[in-house]
Amino acid sequence: MVVLPVPLPPHAPAPFASEAELLAATPERSVMLRLRENPAVFVLLFPTLDEQGRALNRIAALIEKAGQPRDRLLTDRELALAIEKTGETPATWYLGHDYQGSDLARFFALAERDGIPLNPAETWVRERFLEARALVPHGSEVALISTANSDQRFDPAMRAAILRHEISHGNFFTLPAVRAHVLKVWRDRFRERDRQAIRAFLEREGYDVTNELLMANEAMAYLLFTPDARFFSARLLGVTEAEVTRLRALMRDGLPLP
Repeated sequence: MVVLPVPLPPHAPAPFASEAELLAATPERSVMLRLRENPAVFVLLFPTLDEQGRALNRIAALIEKAGQPRDRLLTDRELALAIEKTGETPATWYLGHDYQGSDLARFFALAERDGIPLNPAETWVRERFLEARALVPHGSEVALISTANSDQRFDPAMRAAILRHEISHGNFFTLPAVRAHVLKVWRDRFRERDRQAIRAFLEREGYDVTNELLMANEAMAYLLFTPDARFFSARLLGVTEAEVTRLRALMRDGLPLP
């Protein structure tokens, strides 16, 4: 993991919250809470999708969006063009985000290396990341995940599905047994045509399908932890209900949840 030569800013430690408490929270300003069920997962709650996008879209571009450079950060202009090309807006490029600590450290190290100024929302994420990393044992991984308050683009049921989806990613990043199980299912239990169907779905969603770790992680989150047919269904995957049921059973069998 890259070590950032930056002192931890003074800030009250993130309070613990259960998944239910996170769902009930509708903050008026951006806040970070710590998942009670897995304290290595830190949840960024944003008052709006727009603020979430300002904070995390450039990180998304570096880490997992298709067609973007992996060795440098996009400029503001490049980021705006990348989002426009997808037909989305900065608010809806992602409705929720999830990143492991090592990838966040790389993002902030690249910004420092290349002299890329962070916007105020990105600076706030950087401070929260430093806080989170100071709160877990040395050498342990952390995850930062996010969602925003509901609005006319993002109803409460969608918000609940996104939070459940992102928490599953946080577990994948921070619990080695979860990661090992998911990777084994992806590589050994799914057939190649299963992986191809999932890759095709994720490619349509804008993910970098050359990243096998990302594909396995998203397969788990969509199959088991995205209870909203507007985001995921057999129809969207392009397979039968029986096939989705089979894939879910393969992924669920033996998954060591916290």
